[in-house]
Amino acid sequence: MFSRWILPLVLALALALTGAWGYNQYKINQQYSIHMDNIYQKSFYDLVDSVGSMETKLSKLMVSGDKGQHIRLLSDISKEAEYAQSNLGQLPMSHTAIQKAQKYLNHLSDYTRYLNNKVSDGKTISDEELKNLRELYINATSLSERLFALNKTFQDSPKGWASLASDKDSSFFEKTDDLVTKEFVNIESGSIDYPTLIYDGPFSETLNQRPKLEGKELDKDEARQIAVDFLGKDRVNRVEDLGEGEGQLSTWTFDLYTRDEPDQPTHIQVCKKGGKVVNMIANYDSNKINLDIDKAKDKARAFLEEKGFENMEASYQQQYGGISIINFAYKQDGVICYPDLIKVKLSLEDGKIVGFEARNYLIAHRDRDLEEPAISMEEAHRLLSPNLELMSSRLALIPTEGGKERLCYEFKGKHMGNTYIVYIDAMTGQEADILQIIESDKGSLAI
Repeated sequence: MFSRWILPLVLALALALTGAWGYNQYKINQQYSIHMDNIYQKSFYDLVDSVGSMETKLSKLMVSGDKGQHIRLLSDISKEAEYAQSNLGQLPMSHTAIQKAQKYLNHLSDYTRYLNNKVSDGKTISDEELKNLRELYINATSLSERLFALNKTFQDSPKGWASLASDKDSSFFEKTDDLVTKEFVNIESGSIDYPTLIYDGPFSETLNQRPKLEGKELDKDEARQIAVDFLGKDRVNRVEDLGEGEGQLSTWTFDLYTRDEPDQPTHIQVCKKGGKVVNMIANYDSNKINLDIDKAKDKARAFLEEKGFENMEASYQQQYGGISIINFAYKQDGVICYPDLIKVKLSLEDGKIVGFEARNYLIAHRDRDLEEPAISMEEAHRLLSPNLELMSSRLALIPTEGGKERLCYEFKGKHMGNTYIVYIDAMTGQEADILQIIESDKGSLAI
């Protein structure tokens, strides 16, 4: 008789243990969710504080006439911009949705660091630089207002940051009905503009002409297939259509989910005219460095050749942790053509390509009828300041603010420990431009 009760007792005990285990897992998950929510909230509030501090310090800079105060304020603004970048990157959002704010913060940090070095050397901030700072201040005010609006919206929302991070239907770059999502889309697509500052390599943001693209007009299905093939059809698990984009380049936009990263989309835009990929952005981060920059350039160049971009020469490079962004320019008949610029972003951990941007190349590239220089390299060399210790020289085609192009001799040299690039017009002998190269742990910046 006793044996008849054994099975029910065992089952009851097992059920009780299962219930206890399930409740314990629920409590653990709940505690983890609260813990992550607290981390995300702290990052967001720190971001709000940093942007507010940047805004205040930029406004003080506008009215300060003391060089010592300029140095302190510029140093603080640069640090706050870096801190804001870090906190923005900690939030559970796609890189695609926040790339414009990230780029603004990056430019602000670099520009104020450059001005800080200039003032520390005893020089003054020019009227043009004050104008740039004024524009950056206006943008900081705009970003601050957006973040405060988001904060108010978020306080009224029942969702926490952790639930947004785990909610597969919540995507910060799609215009959904979620109010929080809409605010982030507003931040990304709102009035955050910045002056044209040369930081991604010389002349990277000076193109404003209409592109001369060849090929037929693609429909959405054709463009989707091009995006899949670009990423690798054996990798792609799912594709979401994000609609059309207008501007200098009209595009179809997609999010591609891969089998190895099913929850992290890769954002790809395909040009309607001709079907070229304009950009690819993967949400990828790494701090490990296993590749040196030469090997990274080789991998990036091989990627470009695989995608059909020949005769590309690496120029400038920037590094953020274990991620490198390398700028390539087209080379025709020995002339480096800076208007035809392509940027490749890759991981220094494993060489994986995590970003690609060919906007400038698609706008400017063509087979050019290059003129013969009216003056020789030697004649141009004699026009240089004798203070410049020459390191290298070559022919280069540079864009002008009016959307035209100028054939120049590019002379790279040093003076008092600083590196400069001087451009001498190959037709007139006039000094067309001078850039200073700032070497940092992030790579080379051309000012």
